[in-house]
Amino acid sequence: MSRTPALLVMHADLAAALMRAAEKLYGPVDGLEVLSNEGLSREALEEAIETRVSSWTEGGLVLTDFWGGSCHVCGASAARRHAAGGPSAHGEIVIVTGINLPALIDYLHNRDQFGVVELAERLQRKGRESFRIQRGEAA
Repeated sequence: MSRTPALLVMHADLAAALMRAAEKLYGPVDGLEVLSNEGLSREALEEAIETRVSSWTEGGLVLTDFWGGSCHVCGASAARRHAAGGPSAHGEIVIVTGINLPALIDYLHNRDQFGVVELAERLQRKGRESFRIQRGEAA
């Protein structure tokens, strides 16, 4: 199985900061691009995403910070345009929103082992499982 590509698209410098944190835990990261929406119009952000995913031949993941934000909306638009070329030509692009550090580390560890949809579902579970509540009360 080939490596599932991904593009990390987030507001301001969050993608770059998340990538730096991931590299501290995982080590050097290759094959994962980051993109900020800062200073980009909606059209420019869509174009930037489309440019980066256009070379994906077997699909990939667009990882965004939150549902309904400009990064998510523009990623979804780029995915629709990518799909218009035909799934056999480009594979499926799946948007995964709410990416946090545990989910990103899981992506890095498993991007060579799972296809696009399986990996997206795995990241969703990992993100949910990482949210915990711990109170300061004695047990």
